[in-house]
Amino acid sequence: MPAPLPVSAAMDAVAKGPFEVVPQVAVHQDPLSRIGLGVGVSPLGVGANAAIVLTEIFDARLSGNYFAFNNGRIEVDEFNVYGGLHLSSAGASLDFYPFNTPIRLSAGLMFYNQNHASAVMRIVPRTAFTMDAQEFYAGGTNSAPLLGYAALGFHSVRPAPTLTFGFGKFIPRSNRHWSFPSEFGVAFTGAPSLDLTFSGTVCTDQLLTECGSAAGTSTPVGSAFNSALQAKLASWRHSLKRAPFFPIASGGVSYSFNTPWQWTPRAKF
Repeated sequence: MPAPLPVSAAMDAVAKGPFEVVPQVAVHQDPLSRIGLGVGVSPLGVGANAAIVLTEIFDARLSGNYFAFNNGRIEVDEFNVYGGLHLSSAGASLDFYPFNTPIRLSAGLMFYNQNHASAVMRIVPRTAFTMDAQEFYAGGTNSAPLLGYAALGFHSVRPAPTLTFGFGKFIPRSNRHWSFPSEFGVAFTGAPSLDLTFSGTVCTDQLLTECGSAAGTSTPVGSAFNSALQAKLASWRHSLKRAPFFPIASGGVSYSFNTPWQWTPRAKF
């Protein structure tokens, strides 16, 4: 048994001052204790986000995007084009922050998607144009105008899985309110769909003597025109198969705050 410490030595140790104990403290946030609301801009349009804390390294997030643009009339080589772009989508995702860092990995589902572009083309009478290497002419001024209707859809797969990464937390794990998250990735929406139809009168000769309806196949001219149109559509659709996803690249700002039932930091030693 070791000899007891002499009283004088013990008194000297005490006289040197109190012991300094520095506890190791980690502050935690309870599930559903904090919410973040944000806005941003991406190829999906102007977006709004709502996130909530699940754990120290996981958040759940809802997002919605919207944008609409109609360009009015654009004249290109005797083609009067009226086009529009309409973006409307919503999704949910699970955000993962490895090792509680600002780096974010997210997997989700775009459960609502109405993203599409459309155009109406009015071709000036007697204008020559080529369809699948065949030359056609818009009917004369005394015939029904030749109109084309095009629709490009970005929602072949619904709902569409999403996979993204980013920097910055939508809900900082501190008392800080503001953050500036970014996000990059893709939505697997499938190859864009393309439809193109015509109405009015189309001809196969410059004198406009061999004409028929562009909307049907009841006449030799209409049959030849629609055969060429379908062949061209097949070529365009094959090219679109190379892009089975929609890009996501966004930046924005988020403001976070405690939920109504309040968050009380828990210190863990």
